[in-house]
Amino acid sequence: MLVQPKQSSEGARPQVPWQLRDLGLAGAWTLAACVLIVIVLGIVFAAVQDVSDDARMAVVLGSSLALEVALLGSAAWFSVRRYSCGWRALGFRRAVRGGWWVSVVVVLAAYFTLGVYLLIVELAGLGKMVPGSTMPEDFFDSAVALPLVAALAIVAAPIAEETFFRGFLFPALRGRWGTFWAALASELMFAALQFSLGSLIPFTVIGMLLAWAYVYSGSLWTAIGAHFIFNSVSFIVSVALGGGS
Repeated sequence: MLVQPKQSSEGARPQVPWQLRDLGLAGAWTLAACVLIVIVLGIVFAAVQDVSDDARMAVVLGSSLALEVALLGSAAWFSVRRYSCGWRALGFRRAVRGGWWVSVVVVLAAYFTLGVYLLIVELAGLGKMVPGSTMPEDFFDSAVALPLVAALAIVAAPIAEETFFRGFLFPALRGRWGTFWAALASELMFAALQFSLGSLIPFTVIGMLLAWAYVYSGSLWTAIGAHFIFNSVSFIVSVALGGGS
C-alpha cells in the first residue's frame, strides 16, 4: 500500500512521511559516500603515478557522477523505499499550476541574480567572492572529459540535486519551519555543494528560486527543467569559451 503525502490544515503545505531523523541519516550516508570517494581517488592517484591527464579527468568526473548518484539514492532510500510512498511524494507528478514558462522565468531570474551579484562584487573590489568554477578549464578541451561533463551537468545534476534538495530535504523542513526558512536552510546546503565561498550567496538565492518553482507548480519537474536549462546554457557557453562555469 502506497502512502501519499497529506495536506496540512493550511491546505497548501503538503506533509511528507519522512522526518528530520531521515534527513540526518540521508545526509550522513551521503557524507560517508563523499569520504569514500575521496579515499578511493587518493588511493588510485597514489598507486598510478603515470596515468594520463584524460584518465585522471575521467576518474574525477566519474567520482562526481557517483556523488550525484549518492544524493539521488539517499533521497530515494529514506523516502520512497522506507515509507513506500511512491515517487509522487518526492514531487514527480504533473504540475497543478503554471507550465514550461515557470522554468524559463526561474532561469532568467537566476542569471539576473548572478549578474547583479557579480556586479556588486566587482564594484566592491571583492575578487575573492567571485563564484569559483565547478570544472577546471582543461576539462572542456578534453575529448574524454567533455561527454562526462555534459552528462554530469545536464542530466545527473538536475535530477539528483533537485530530488535531494527540493524533493526530499525542502518539504520535510517546510512542514516544520514554513516555506521561507525551509527554502533558506535547504538552499544554503545546496549552495555549499558548489564548494566555493563565492557561490554561497548567489546559489542560495538561485536555489530558493528553484524551491519557489516547485511550490508554485506543485511539481518537481518544473525545478528540474529550470536546472536543466540553466546548466545547459552554462555548459554551451563554457564550451564556446573553452572554460569551466
